[in-house]
Amino acid sequence: MKIVDVHRHLWDVGWFPPTHLRLTAEANALRSDPPRDVDEVLERIKRAPTMDPTCDGAIREQDYYGIDVGIIQTLDWGLAYGPEEDSPVPVEEFNRITLQNVKKYPGRLFAMAGIDPRRPRAVKLFEEMVVEHGAVGLKVYPPCGFQPNEEFCFPMYRKAIELDVPVLIHTGGAGKLSRTRWTWPEWVEEVAVTFPQLRIIMGHTNLQGPFETGAYWRGLTAALNKPNIWLDLCDWQVLGAVEEKNIPELLRVIRVFLDAVGPLRIVWGTDLPQAGVGRRRQAATKTWTEIFKNLPEWGERYGIRFTHEEAEGICFRAAMRCFRNIDWAKTPLANERS
Repeated sequence: MKIVDVHRHLWDVGWFPPTHLRLTAEANALRSDPPRDVDEVLERIKRAPTMDPTCDGAIREQDYYGIDVGIIQTLDWGLAYGPEEDSPVPVEEFNRITLQNVKKYPGRLFAMAGIDPRRPRAVKLFEEMVVEHGAVGLKVYPPCGFQPNEEFCFPMYRKAIELDVPVLIHTGGAGKLSRTRWTWPEWVEEVAVTFPQLRIIMGHTNLQGPFETGAYWRGLTAALNKPNIWLDLCDWQVLGAVEEKNIPELLRVIRVFLDAVGPLRIVWGTDLPQAGVGRRRQAATKTWTEIFKNLPEWGERYGIRFTHEEAEGICFRAAMRCFRNIDWAKTPLANERS
């Protein structure tokens, strides 16, 4: 079974505001008793294997997990901590670096532009990244301090329609400064109604906390009868979805999703590289991949029926339908039809 990861990342130290790295280090330091030294943790973060902009690590991860195609979500954190601080590396530069490096692995890796819609030249930069550098869409990240249904976002959506590329909008609270209200799936629903021609991926389907919270139901509800919204199953595996006690409920949820919107509106993702940090997360991501590649067999174990066609829909056909701007004939999915 072929599989497309529509939601992974590529990072480097200079792509984040210094405040973000410091707050991440402080949070990680406090997880130990006694707390670790913050400066020591910060240096470890800066040297971590996840800070690799080359795409070489991304391809190794895809090979390890058995992922055929990966789509990088470029993140613009620059304005998250106020106008007086930005990422040391300019937004246009880290976007260009990402788009340049994915070209080392044609057909295996693609990237979406990541540009905060509040930036003065946001629309122009977005267009440049698509037309001149090959970006296959736009990543919108409300945890940086805005709602995706605010009017200053609208020019970006109109440009995405013009360029015929999808937009992935993060949902579910995340980030050190994030307010949950910025990431409500209902805002994505409003965007979908306002721009019915815009292809929208609802990042994480609102789940950014423990699987047991059931936050994904709000995402599903917002997407019902909105044929231009795709539900993104990303990051769930490191939030408890593949723990043995939760697998029956996970499969039930997937069955409800399929019955509600069909297999061509559900896409699969991992949130790598962070989802592969440590043995526990690595094992969870392995299981996550295995479940969806073998969905009928996993369903049979728990008395839930899935068809091969439904598994194909989630694993790659929905991605092909959403990213119709990608030339799939030049990827490992060359012989598959959307």
